[in-house]
Amino acid sequence: MPLKIIPAILIVTLIFPPIPGSSGKPGNTAFEAFSPHESSHQAQAGAIPTQADDWLKPSIQEEMPGVDPVESPPSHEPLPSVETQQPLPEAPLSTPANNVNPPAPEQGGSGQNPGAESAEPLHGAEGTAPPDVPQEECTAEEPSVITDSFPQADLSTVEYTIFKNEVLGIIKKAEQVSGIKTTYGVFVMDLVNNYTCGVNENLTRIDPYDNMLEGYFNSASVVKLFQGYILCDMMRRGELSAEETYYDAVTGRRFKLLNMIKTMISYSDNNYSNASLRLIGNQKSNEVLDRLGIHNSRIYGEMSGAIGYSRKNNLARYGTEKRCARITPRDTGLILYNVYVNRETDIYMKTIHEGLLGNIYNTRIPVGVSRVNRKYAVAHKTGTNSQLGIYNDAGIIYCKRPFILVVFTQSTTQKAGENFIRSLAEQLTRYFDGKA
Repeated sequence: MPLKIIPAILIVTLIFPPIPGSSGKPGNTAFEAFSPHESSHQAQAGAIPTQADDWLKPSIQEEMPGVDPVESPPSHEPLPSVETQQPLPEAPLSTPANNVNPPAPEQGGSGQNPGAESAEPLHGAEGTAPPDVPQEECTAEEPSVITDSFPQADLSTVEYTIFKNEVLGIIKKAEQVSGIKTTYGVFVMDLVNNYTCGVNENLTRIDPYDNMLEGYFNSASVVKLFQGYILCDMMRRGELSAEETYYDAVTGRRFKLLNMIKTMISYSDNNYSNASLRLIGNQKSNEVLDRLGIHNSRIYGEMSGAIGYSRKNNLARYGTEKRCARITPRDTGLILYNVYVNRETDIYMKTIHEGLLGNIYNTRIPVGVSRVNRKYAVAHKTGTNSQLGIYNDAGIIYCKRPFILVVFTQSTTQKAGENFIRSLAEQLTRYFDGKA
């Protein structure tokens, strides 16, 4: 071959390299395999995945168990790394570690399954905020949310004098209509101008059993409103947690506080009431009441009609054989006032308000209100001990001009006690509607 031809061949070889075989895909085919449209089509059709699809799969599988589908990242965002996913499956294993027994299914009508409760801490684990942020927010918010006294109203005006005389007249008429002969307590508050008045609304006594100054009236199940109020204040201050699952060894129940409070109030659950007291004790309960401006009402021991109750157990746990609480209508009204004012802005007061609206026992205040208008809502808590002649009801009435009504009775018949409350509720609803 002539020497001149050899350089020409070399030049052609360098300009036009050899074409590769057909066993591999062209360079741009791999990018097409990552197209969302093609991947979706292959998944729906059950096609054999490409190499690119196989590369995507591990990240998707690792992501799904640990992330709520509602909170999963959009498809256009980068997929989380395996390191981010690994800690998530371990969280449920550590959640029940503090509980000896397994969770009881749907205790007290709470409507939650154990799996849902144990999974919830995962959402908290995913957050990036420091763990003390919620407590800081609650601490800063607390003073402006709850008041330890009623708002000031000018009681020297003619308007207030007329209000007081008219309300006292209604109370007297209800007494006559019902035939009640024993001591009762009534508290009424106009939620428009904040006027208050009543009969025996601040009545106290010295208990000969322990020489304690206390509210005159036996609370019966109205104590559950007080307990919910106490627990809410402790959660707001960070002394208890709304997210933690608590365990009560006596009943074997596991619960979160907000759900428990709502159920305890709506269904008047004695077991939840006593579990609440076992959780924080009567001394702490009364300390919280004091800092909330409630000084005449005292909580003592567990109530009967519940698992594990006995006078002996009350004495051993709380240093007294006394049950439930001794309270005043005015203290109860202060709780209801704070619930009313903060029901839309504070999660804790909202919870209590929902519990009161969901009350399944509606034979007293709601009966009287319905005689005026069946559409009026009543957020209330009842208390009953027929052996002691106790028929109580305390609530917020949403008529044209909303008001608070608290009525406590004792040593009376069911007929007299309930008719007294119904008559009061009816007359006062008509009265406040007339002022609207």
